[in-house]
Amino acid sequence: MKLDGEYTFDHSVEDVWEALFDPAVLAAVMPGCEKLELVDGAYVGEIKVKVGPIQGKFAGKVDLLDIARPSSYRMIVDGRGAQGFVKANASITLVPDGDKTKVVYTSDAQVGGKIATVGQRLVETSAKAIVRQSLEGLAENIKIRVDAYRAHAAAVQPAPAVPIAATEIDVPAFQMPAKTVEPAATTAALAAETEAATATETMTPVAETATAVAASTAMAAASETTAPTVVDRPVVQYKQADAGKMAGAVAKEVGKTLAPMILGAIVVVAVIIYLLIH
Repeated sequence: MKLDGEYTFDHSVEDVWEALFDPAVLAAVMPGCEKLELVDGAYVGEIKVKVGPIQGKFAGKVDLLDIARPSSYRMIVDGRGAQGFVKANASITLVPDGDKTKVVYTSDAQVGGKIATVGQRLVETSAKAIVRQSLEGLAENIKIRVDAYRAHAAAVQPAPAVPIAATEIDVPAFQMPAKTVEPAATTAALAAETEAATATETMTPVAETATAVAASTAMAAASETTAPTVVDRPVVQYKQADAGKMAGAVAKEVGKTLAPMILGAIVVVAVIIYLLIH
C-alpha cells in the first residue's frame, strides 16, 4: 500500500521542522494516542484505534533516520496489536515556499492480520482520510506552538544591562605637622604620635575597601539566591484530535469508494431479475 501526497503549512521551514520533532504536537494530532515519547532518536508510543471494523490498541516504534535538518528525514514504522501489524517506510521532505512550507511525503506500507481482512482498498482509503485529517490538525497545532513560543520569548527577554559607575574611595592625604623647636622629650613624643597617626590613616581606607567588597559580595550572593528561575519552554495547550470527527471522515471516504461498487452490484442484480422474469 502506497501513500503519497503533499501539504502546505502557513509557517517557516524551521517552525514546521521543530513541530514535527515535538512529541506533544504529534500526540495531539493522533486520535486515541495514549503515549508518545522521543527516546534515543525514535518515537515510542501507544495508540487506541477505533475506525470502523478496525478496533484495538497498538504499540509501535518509529525510527528516525537520515536526518538532514531542516529539509528531510526518513521513518521506519513498526506497529503491532491484537488486530494485526503495520510496517512502513516513509520519507518526509520540507520545501520552502515563500514564507510557507510544503511538506512532501511518500510511504510504502504493509499490513497484516485482521486489518488486512477488510481489504486493501478499504484500508488505503481509510489511511488517506486519516492522514488528511491529521495534517489539518497539525497545521492548527503548529500555529498554536509558534504563537506560544513567540509570546514566551518576549516575556522572558532580559532587560538591557545598565552600566554601574565605579565608586572611588577618597583616601585622605596625610599632612605632616609643622616643625617647631621643642625640647628633646617633647620632640620624641611628637614623633611617636606622628607614627601612630600615619598607621591609622594608612589602615583606614584599606579597612573601608575590605568592608565594601564584603558587602558587595553578600548582595550578589543574595541576588543569585532570590533570582526567579526562567523556564526555557512554555506550557502549551494543543488542540486534541477529535476521534469522532476523524471516524466520520473515514466513513465518508469509504462510502465514496464503495458507491461505484454498490451501484454496479445493483445493476447486475436488476439485469438478473429482468432475465428471470422474461
